[in-house]
Amino acid sequence: MKRFFILANTSKILFTTLIGLMTFQSLWAHSITGQIKDGKSDQSIPYATISLYNANDSSLITGTVSGTDGHFAIAKVASGKYNLHVSFMGYQTVSRKIDLTNQENYHAGTILLQATSVKLGEAVVTGERIRAKAEPDKTTYFINKKLEDASNTGLDVLKYIPGVQLDFSQNLSLEGNQNILLLVDGKERDTGFIRQLDASQIDKVEVTTMPGSKYDASLSGVINIILKHRETGVNGYVHGEIPTSQNAVYIFPGYGLNYGGKKFSFQTSYSGQISDFPIIENNYREISKPQQTTTITSQQDVMQNNWSHRFNFGIDYFMNKQNQINLYTFYNPYSSEHNGTMTLQSQINQTQDRYWQAKKTDNDRNHKLFGSLFYKHLFHQPNQELTVDASYYYLTAHNATTYAYDSSSEGGASEQTNIVRPRQQNASIKADFTTPLTEYFKLETGMKGLLKSMTDRQSDSFRYRENIMAGYGSFSFAKDKVQLNAGLRAEHSTNDFIDHFTRHSWAWLPSASLNYQLSKTKSLKISYRRSIFRPNIYQLNPYLSQNDPYSLQSGNPWLKPQFSQDLFLDYSMRLGNNFLSTRLFYNQSNHVINSLTFVNDSNLFETNIHNAGEIEQLGLQISGALKLGKTFAFNPYLKVFSNWTHPNAIATQYQTVAKQELSYEMGLSAIASFKHDWTAAFRMQYYHPTTDIQTIRNMSDALYFVSVEKTIKKKIKLGIVSGLPFKRSFAYHGEKTQGPNFYQRSVGSVILPSVPIWFSIRYQFSSGKKVHTIQRETEKLDRIPKKGF
Repeated sequence: MKRFFILANTSKILFTTLIGLMTFQSLWAHSITGQIKDGKSDQSIPYATISLYNANDSSLITGTVSGTDGHFAIAKVASGKYNLHVSFMGYQTVSRKIDLTNQENYHAGTILLQATSVKLGEAVVTGERIRAKAEPDKTTYFINKKLEDASNTGLDVLKYIPGVQLDFSQNLSLEGNQNILLLVDGKERDTGFIRQLDASQIDKVEVTTMPGSKYDASLSGVINIILKHRETGVNGYVHGEIPTSQNAVYIFPGYGLNYGGKKFSFQTSYSGQISDFPIIENNYREISKPQQTTTITSQQDVMQNNWSHRFNFGIDYFMNKQNQINLYTFYNPYSSEHNGTMTLQSQINQTQDRYWQAKKTDNDRNHKLFGSLFYKHLFHQPNQELTVDASYYYLTAHNATTYAYDSSSEGGASEQTNIVRPRQQNASIKADFTTPLTEYFKLETGMKGLLKSMTDRQSDSFRYRENIMAGYGSFSFAKDKVQLNAGLRAEHSTNDFIDHFTRHSWAWLPSASLNYQLSKTKSLKISYRRSIFRPNIYQLNPYLSQNDPYSLQSGNPWLKPQFSQDLFLDYSMRLGNNFLSTRLFYNQSNHVINSLTFVNDSNLFETNIHNAGEIEQLGLQISGALKLGKTFAFNPYLKVFSNWTHPNAIATQYQTVAKQELSYEMGLSAIASFKHDWTAAFRMQYYHPTTDIQTIRNMSDALYFVSVEKTIKKKIKLGIVSGLPFKRSFAYHGEKTQGPNFYQRSVGSVILPSVPIWFSIRYQFSSGKKVHTIQRETEKLDRIPKKGF
C-alpha cells in the first residue's frame, strides 16, 4: 500500500511537470515580424536595430537587426506585454506597444522611419546621415546636404562617389571600366538622362562592382540612383553655362519640366553637351631593318568640335496601386569632329625622304532614337512583383574623314577619304519576377530576348546579325548576421555574318556573394562572378581605313566573345558617420579583344583586332566616404595591382611576349561647406599607364577640377568652375607600341586657355505635392569610337 502511494505521488509529480513544460513551451511559441522602410523614399532599410523591452519594468528582453530587404523576425517570445523600439542612425526612433497575451504571433507590418529633424523657432537642425554602408550585393552612399550643395545635376553627384570617374567630356567609368549600367530607381537610363536630373532629387546611390545574374553578363558594374518623391503640379529646372573663352567652350546646358497628378504625369527634358578645344596630336614611328632605319613624325593641329542634343519624353500612368504603365522615348543627334591640318615627315637613315601636308575635315553625323513600353505589376504579397519591358533602338551614322593634300606633298593621291555609314537596330523584350519564398529566402528569375542587326551602308559586304536568348535564376538568403546571394545566367547567342558564317554558342555565367556581419558597423564579404564581353559593330566591321600614308586599320568579324572571372574579398567598416572599405581582388580575362600592330611588306603600320590572349590582375583597393569636422568631406579611392599579360598563338605571330608590371589608379573628391550657402569642391583622377597584350595605354596627365558655388533662396545656384587651372596643356591620351622591328608612340594634348573657367547658373522651381513616378529600362547601342577627350 505504501509503495502504491509513493508511485501515485510520483506519477502526479511527473504529470504536473509535463503539463508545466508544455505550458512553458507555449509561452515561447510567439514570433514578431515586420519590415523597416524609409518614410520619404519608401526604400527598405537594412541593419536597423529592433529591440524588445518588457512593458512593466522596461528591461531589455531581446533584439535583432533587419535584413537586406528591411524585414525582421524575433522568434520564441513569451506571452506578455512589450514595447518594440526600432532605431537607425539619422532617423527618429519608432516605438510600438505589443500585447502577446491573447494571440500567437504579431506582424508589425511596414514601419516607416523618418529622418531626424527638430524645429526650434526659425532654426531647423537635421541629424546627419551616415555617409555609406556595405550590403551583400552593393555599397550604398547617402546624399547629404554637403554633396547636394556641391552638385547641380545627377552626374555632378556621381563625381563624388568613390571609384566613379568622369572625364573632361563627362564620360562615366566605375573603377576604370566604362561598360557599366546606370539605373534610376532600379530601371536603366544613360548619362544623358542622369545629366538632366537635379541633385536635390537624389536620395542615395547604390554601387555594385560585381553584378549578379539578373544583369546582362557583359556589365562590369551597376550604379543605381534612388530618387526622392517627385511632385504633382508643375516643377522643373533650367541650367546654363557660360564659357569665358571663344577657343575653349565647355558647356552642358539643360532643362527639365514635369507635370502630373496622382495617376498621371508627363516629363520632358533636354540635356546638351558642347565642347570646342584646340588639340595637338603628335605621333612618332620608327621602322628598323638591316642597314636602314625609317622614322616618321606627324602632327595634327585640329579643333575639336563635339556636340550632343538629347530630348527626352515620358508618360507615367498609375492604373491603381498594383499596375503601372510607362511610355518613354528619346531622340539624340550628336557629332564628334576634328578639323584642322596634318603634317607628316619621313626620314631614312636621318635623311629626309618624304613630306606631306594635308587639310583634315571630319563629317560626323549620328542619330539615335529609342522607344519603349514598360509594365509593372505589384502583387498583394509584399516584395512580390512582375515587370515586362519591350523596347526598340535605332542608330544611323555617317562617319567620314577627308585628308586633302596640298601641292607640296610628295606622292600619293591628292585626296583621301575614310567613310563608314553604320546602321544598328536593337529590339528586346524582357520579363523579371521577384517573390519571397519564406521569411529568409527570396527568388528572382527572368528571361530576355535581344535581336540585333548591324550593317555598313557604305559596304554591302558587312551585314551582321546577333540574337541572344537569356534566362536567369537567383536566390537570396538573409538571417541574423549572414546574407547570401547566388545565381546562374545562361545565354545562347547566334552570330550571323551574312554570306560568311553562322555561329551558335552557349555561355554559362554563375555568380555568388556571401556577406557576414561582424558587428553593426563591420562586415566581411566574398564575391565571385563570371562575365562575358561581346565585340561591338566598330570592332567587327572589316572596313579598311587609312588615317595617313603610313597606317592602316580594320575590324574583324570573326571575333569571339571575351570572358572574365572576378573574385574579391572585401572588409568594410563604419566609424561614426564615416565609411571605409578595403578589398583584395583578382581578375582573369581570356580571349581578350585587343588591337595588334605589325609593319607589312609595304612599310605600312597595319593594325587589326584579334582575340589576343589572357590578362590577369591581382591587387588591393581602398575607398571611403569620410568627413573632417563639420566643414570638410572627402572621398578617396586607390587601386594598386599587378598586371600579367599572356599572348596566345595569334599574338605570338606579332612577336609579342608575356609581361608583368605594377600599376595603379586613384581618385579624390572633396567638399567644403561654409556659412551663407557657400560651397567649394575639388576632384581629381589619375590612371597610371597599363599594358594590354601589345600596347601600353592610359599615358595621360592627372585630371582635376575646382569649383565654388553659392545657393540663393534654395532656387538659384550660381557657380564658377575651373578645369586644370594651373596648366596650359593637358595630355588626355597617349599610348606606346613596340614590335621586333618597329616602335610607335602617340600623345594627344588639349591646349588650355590662360584662364580655364566656366560660369554656371541654375534655377529650380516646383509646386504641388510629392508623388512617385515610374522609371524604365533601356538598351545600350554601340557608339562611334571615342575621338578626343
